[in-house]
Amino acid sequence: MNHPTELLPDYAAGVLANPAAVEAHVRTCAECAAEAESWGKVRSAVAGRAAAVAAPTPSVFAAIRERIGAAGPSATPRPHPVPEYAVPRYAGEVGRRPWRRALGLLTRQWTLVRWPVWVVSVAALVIGGVVAARVSPAGLAPQVLAAVIPLAAALAVAGACGSDREPVGELVAATPTSPRVVLLARLTLVLGVIGAGSLLVTLALAPLEPVAGLLGLTAAWFGPLVPLSALSFTLSVLWRPSVGVGAATALWLLRLLAMTGALDRAVAAAVERLCTPGAGVLTGAAALVAVAVLLSPRLPHRRASF
Repeated sequence: MNHPTELLPDYAAGVLANPAAVEAHVRTCAECAAEAESWGKVRSAVAGRAAAVAAPTPSVFAAIRERIGAAGPSATPRPHPVPEYAVPRYAGEVGRRPWRRALGLLTRQWTLVRWPVWVVSVAALVIGGVVAARVSPAGLAPQVLAAVIPLAAALAVAGACGSDREPVGELVAATPTSPRVVLLARLTLVLGVIGAGSLLVTLALAPLEPVAGLLGLTAAWFGPLVPLSALSFTLSVLWRPSVGVGAATALWLLRLLAMTGALDRAVAAAVERLCTPGAGVLTGAAALVAVAVLLSPRLPHRRASF
């Protein structure tokens, strides 16, 4: 026997176009009769709740018609009718206060970056600073900072900007702000926080390292931080965080081996040039970041923005 299960809701609601066949079946089938009775109770409950809700006043519909008429038939609709991602926008605010939009965007990125990223970063800076202070009498503080800070930055960048983050569709649906802008904001925030924390550690260690000094300590960790972070960011965005972390860790290990003299001289020299601040290194890192930012929204496999 064929039971008209899919027709029972419409039958109970009284909207079925041809109810005779279903009614005849319900009279002879206890199972379908019971289900139709259940749907009837649902109909009664919904009708009762709907009747208890007051209908919108004519002024509401008038306001809606006025808004639609003001937009005009040729107006281009916003892709997603949601608030701006940064700060609330008022009349004339966009051109006069771009800094408020940037500040609001960075503020929201702070809450969106997962807490393990901040915990690991702070722990790495604290542990690195303590170890560097202990070995400072031997003049090894620059080497410790050069080993700890760049790797911490690369891991934080991969964790915050990698393609396992929120889906692009969800991000675009939540804000009309460009995903590229959001990605750059997240990178800026992460590197800004780690850079500020690293400078604080460097300032605390500078009196203990009179030979290297503040500039020497800063150059020790800033040089390798640039290529490691750029490499981690690019591969994490275009592929996945595990790839970015793996590549950055491999470059980090090569740098350690080069510092200990375990590598061939030519290879060690190439690694040192790559990890030394300079126009070529900065330009190459900026190019990698730009490629990742430009390509990220177009990747079919990418499931995240930042």
